[in-house]
Amino acid sequence: MVKDMIKLENKRLMACAELIMSDGCKDRHAADIGTDHGYLAAYLVQSGICLTAVAADINEKPLESAKRTIAEQGLEGSVTALLSDGLDSVPRGEITHIICAGMGGELIADILSRCEWAKECTLILQPMTKPDELREWLFDHGFAVNRELARRDGRFVYSVMRAKFSPEGVPYEKDELYLNAGLIDPGEEDGAEYIRIAAERLKRAGEGILSADSGSAEGRRRIQVAEKLLSRIGGQL
Repeated sequence: MVKDMIKLENKRLMACAELIMSDGCKDRHAADIGTDHGYLAAYLVQSGICLTAVAADINEKPLESAKRTIAEQGLEGSVTALLSDGLDSVPRGEITHIICAGMGGELIADILSRCEWAKECTLILQPMTKPDELREWLFDHGFAVNRELARRDGRFVYSVMRAKFSPEGVPYEKDELYLNAGLIDPGEEDGAEYIRIAAERLKRAGEGILSADSGSAEGRRRIQVAEKLLSRIGGQL
């Protein structure tokens, strides 16, 4: 018996679905990398956001969970479970959206760097760590982040990004690695918290640099960026 439609209660995963749904393109086909139980891939097809999905994982155990989810929901014809190290074994096919959620920013960058056709797709990325390093990789490789959401999961608030390749390249200032080009909404509770945490982290880093070198321009710059971030939510250092 097919279970009721999957409900995504995780705000990070719901944000991934939201960014795909609002993308505007038709006939969407997703590849969910690091799929775990396969809930997101199944939800995208069940809800009509995507026509098909690939649920890929590097480990057998979570992939078995994804296979059970797919079978229980009667989605064998539209969701494919695939053992893959990142995108290495994922066929190009009709995929329009690549999702990398729930892993470190540096790992996401590594996965994308090994996939020649990633630039042909819309990227939905949710780094658990080092979002600034991921943004830098994206910008350096010609991907523009056109929308970004902040979503809480437990004690932490994370960024969820949508990026597309730009043949013209992506010029950027270092500050944009933290300011997100103004994309995160400071009017949302999660957005304001994300900005506050980023500002405090930058402030501590700047103070650490200045304690070692009181004349450091980089230390002062990081504190100035922190001040800019906090000004967006009406706070101060």
